[in-house]
Amino acid sequence: MRHQGLQFLLPYMRAWRGALLLGTFYALIGAGASAFSPTLLGWGVDALTNGVQLRVLALYSLGLVGLSLAVAIFRYLLRMLTGAIAAGVTYSMSQDLFQRLLLFDEETRQRYGTGDLLSRATSDFIYIWRFYSAGFQMSMHALFLLFIGAGLMARTSPALAGLVVVMLVISITLQLRLGRVLEDAFTRVQQEMAKISAFVQEHLNASRMLLAYAQEDAAVASFHQTNQRYVDQTLRFVLRSGAISPIPSFMVTMASTIIVLVGGMMIIGDQLTLGEYVQFIVYLGLLNNGARQITGAFERLQQGSAAAGRIGEVLHRWPKISDTAAAVDPKLTGHIRFEDVGVWSEDQQRWILRHVNLEIPPGETVGIVGPTGAGKSMLISLLGRIHDPDEGCVTMDNYDLRNVQLEALRRAVVYVPQETLLFSMP
Repeated sequence: MRHQGLQFLLPYMRAWRGALLLGTFYALIGAGASAFSPTLLGWGVDALTNGVQLRVLALYSLGLVGLSLAVAIFRYLLRMLTGAIAAGVTYSMSQDLFQRLLLFDEETRQRYGTGDLLSRATSDFIYIWRFYSAGFQMSMHALFLLFIGAGLMARTSPALAGLVVVMLVISITLQLRLGRVLEDAFTRVQQEMAKISAFVQEHLNASRMLLAYAQEDAAVASFHQTNQRYVDQTLRFVLRSGAISPIPSFMVTMASTIIVLVGGMMIIGDQLTLGEYVQFIVYLGLLNNGARQITGAFERLQQGSAAAGRIGEVLHRWPKISDTAAAVDPKLTGHIRFEDVGVWSEDQQRWILRHVNLEIPPGETVGIVGPTGAGKSMLISLLGRIHDPDEGCVTMDNYDLRNVQLEALRRAVVYVPQETLLFSMP
């Protein structure tokens, strides 16, 4: 099942809704101060052409300095706030992931390799952090800047403002439609990164075996192929991202060309003052900056959504072995009984264990011997519910282990698995 990354992120965003609202307020004030600067500059230019006094011109200059200071202060506050939100969200999400991994049974754990889980728990969280820290900050500031700037431009010249808004709407629409391609491409990049992590983890564990059988060159060649696939997928993502990123700049350039032509004609016809014309030129610079920020934020959004989808896939997978509604937390002393226990292997299509009956009183030591594949490890794994029997039941102190809380059971049972390499290597 494929989970939508943004839908998965919503519960974590709700926990920080107060901080998100405060960040929205910071973005609104900062964008408003930034968007009002061209208007104040235009007023100053018109006043200068009309022969204003130096004192009034100084007031315009101080106003511009004050607006710049307000932009800097509120952008700083927004950056610090979004950094705190990003740290809090990723911490909560990583704790949830860790707790879910502790509940995984053997079958569920084998579905995801160790390297794959390491990739999801490290690099995916980096992109989620970037989405909350930089992506939210950039997108909110840019959107407010575009809307406020477009409104102020419309007060000066609705016709020119309409042309700019049309260009921006086309730009944003194209980015939204093409964004799905970016998310899918980035998901494939992360999947290849997971394969690299799995490869490294598996081959480091088997390093002694590789040396014993002189397989170093083969391992290096295989590692090179794995890395090359990651490089290929990364290049595909970069090519798609590179095709989308110039769209805002192209649209703003088109709008600039129209404003230079139409605005110049309006000045000649006394329909637009020089100060208003300067306003539009400066606004275009701000809108170009806002469009670039939206592009950067949109890329982080797609990366964060893809990363959250991969983590959500793990968090939404419930293990087959879990606590029942009636599970209890008894004080166990260790009186073990296997009652007609049987375990069926779907892979081998045979019974690994069948009709096993065994009683072990507390304090008694039992040795279980048999040939390879006889089911010794499987028998012991039933005690900690690493597996559940398909027939019969295993009890401890007359409690069916399936009715004992997993946490309580695994506190009482210590299971040390055999590491094959320790016994296979000289």
